[in-house]
Amino acid sequence: MKTFKRISRILFPVVACTAFVLSSVVCAAIIGDDKSNVGGVLVGPCGLPGAEGPTGINDDFTNRSIDAGIANVPPGGVTTAAGTIVFRNMAQNVGTGDDVFVITAPSVPAGFRIEISSDEDASFVALDSWNPSFALPVAHGAAAIFFVRVTAPAGLKVLTGFDTVIRAMSTVTPTATNETIDRLYTGFIQLDKTVTVINSTGVGGPTDPVSGAEIDFAVKYVNVSSADGIGSSLLTAHNLVIKEDGKAPLNNWGATTDHIVGASDSQGGMIFGDREGSSSLSDIITTLEAGRTGIFKFRRRIK
Repeated sequence: MKTFKRISRILFPVVACTAFVLSSVVCAAIIGDDKSNVGGVLVGPCGLPGAEGPTGINDDFTNRSIDAGIANVPPGGVTTAAGTIVFRNMAQNVGTGDDVFVITAPSVPAGFRIEISSDEDASFVALDSWNPSFALPVAHGAAAIFFVRVTAPAGLKVLTGFDTVIRAMSTVTPTATNETIDRLYTGFIQLDKTVTVINSTGVGGPTDPVSGAEIDFAVKYVNVSSADGIGSSLLTAHNLVIKEDGKAPLNNWGATTDHIVGASDSQGGMIFGDREGSSSLSDIITTLEAGRTGIFKFRRRIK
């Protein structure tokens, strides 16, 4: 069999995960000269400040995806518009007393704008060369939610993750720090379609598109976002819909071929239109977790 055509495209992200909140307590820290007060800080995804990434507690992450500027852009292309995502993070005071954490962004992708809010995103303060840090009071044993608004410029490679490192430092013990990653994806669901001719009619070659030959359509779908972390906040697609219409512009197989009943999906998706006389099919994948892949297949017979 020979594959003679390949089409790739990306899909809008269909869901943004909502983190579970442990605590939203923010108190004014009272820091005196008590030498017994030792600072300790954890920062991470909202609800899990002690989350782990691939190597430990300093590369845990929150993954989110933009939907602006990615429509109809093939893999390898670039975004056509700027996009903004608001991340929820949580800082926890694991020291021996009240503290004020200094929030910074020591690593930011080129052209990105980073802003911080501690008032349920009612107002934001930009982190830049003029204002490189944000003070976040956190009482002993408490945790505080803060928001990070990340604005990405146009012209970024699609289906790619861009990392902003967020660091929290104790003012009681400046050597006590922790980092987390707010990762912005420029789309995270990739679709690749292959079309293969299978000619067993005895007329022409084994891949010749003659009358009676069959055409195998295969749509591979992949959640390209990272999944390697314990407690890190992942990107999961819900109710992913793949629609193939043989009469849509640039397609002619709806009129030139007949449907062969027996469409399948390797992830157990719900398939509609798998019947005689059909000229379009839809596949609904209920859940596609980070790093997972599947294949939607159907066949047509050339008239």
